[in-house]
Amino acid sequence: LADKYQGQVEATGEDYNVEPLEDGPRPFKAFLDVGLVRTTTGHRVFACLKGALDGGVDIPHSETRFCGFDKEKKKLDAEVLREHIFGQHVAEYMNTMKDEEPQKYQEQFAKYVEAEVEGDDLEDLYKNAHAAIRADPSSKLTEKKVPEVQKRFHQVRRSLQQRKDRVRQRKEQIAKKLAAGAE
Repeated sequence: LADKYQGQVEATGEDYNVEPLEDGPRPFKAFLDVGLVRTTTGHRVFACLKGALDGGVDIPHSETRFCGFDKEKKKLDAEVLREHIFGQHVAEYMNTMKDEEPQKYQEQFAKYVEAEVEGDDLEDLYKNAHAAIRADPSSKLTEKKVPEVQKRFHQVRRSLQQRKDRVRQRKEQIAKKLAAGAE
């Protein structure tokens, strides 16, 4: 099916619907189940929907929930959606934060600063990511680093000797405070 239904090769922001071939198999059909997510216009679940649609999956949908849909005109502004696909809203935020609050910018975008990615480079970054996914859509396993020291979220149980020693130390500490206060 991947060879027969390429999807939308160039991300333009236009609404895309997969049309079935007359002499071949039908496209893969899926249904969006948002679960308990609030379905507000522009929510990231609809960004995932847009990605699946552009990938060639047939999903019944309405364009009213995509980012860039104007309720008054009842029309999807494809340019706004395209800007969101390529991260231009993030780039604008990065640039304003870099000018106004450099310290907060360093904290918020530490990984981008480390990789030397500026706000103006985001569109190229996303275009390269889209091209890489189109070239090889299979997921790749990454090697996870095993932490040197395992995190523990509970206190380690003390032995009887440690508990008695701790009580003895507390008693000595309280006795010193009382002696210092009596003088």
